Amino acid sequence: MKISTKRQHAVRLTVTGAVALVILSSSGCTAEQSRNEPRQRISVSQVNRYTDLDQMQRDSSAVVVAHAVDSTTGTNDRIPITKTSAKIRKVLAGSVPESSINVQQLGTDRVDSPDTSRLMKSGETYLLYLSKDSGKENGEDFVITGGDGIYVLQGHRYVYRGGPPTGPGKSLPAELPADETEKKVTSQQQQ
Repeated sequence: MKISTKRQHAVRLTVTGAVALVILSSSGCTAEQSRNEPRQRISVSQVNRYTDLDQMQRDSSAVVVAHAVDSTTGTNDRIPITKTSAKIRKVLAGSVPESSINVQQLGTDRVDSPDTSRLMKSGETYLLYLSKDSGKENGEDFVITGGDGIYVLQGHRYVYRGGPPTGPGKSLPAELPADETEKKVTSQQQQ
């Protein structure tokens, strides 16, 4: 006998540069489902997606190169989140209060959030466009600007990890040359 239940919880989130409607769907598990299979999924419908790196930088509190150290999962306003601790390697624009920061992202390793940025992985280095978390519970944390401002370092280039990678108005570059991008962000900060 298979028993399946489904419930939805909707929350409106406001993040610098984007307003999102988040719907969390839960489904009951059956004995046949794998333990590794996500039981929940977060759907996000954003009013604004970034299509321009310069605008995303202007809307960000900081642009940094950071190394993901570890992450924990929890909830913010009943929405599943992953909080990643990251060591700052370079501050390219804006400022951050410490040499390490916490970055909150929607979803967890068990709760898919395909409409937002892919979760940071420990041991990886990232180019991050950051905004202060406006949530009252976690005022010291950062979020990825608009869910779009994340690139992972692969060799000498940054590869886009914002979400979703395709769709209307999606014109952020898929890859960026690392050194050139860092210099450009820094020079724009000085203007």
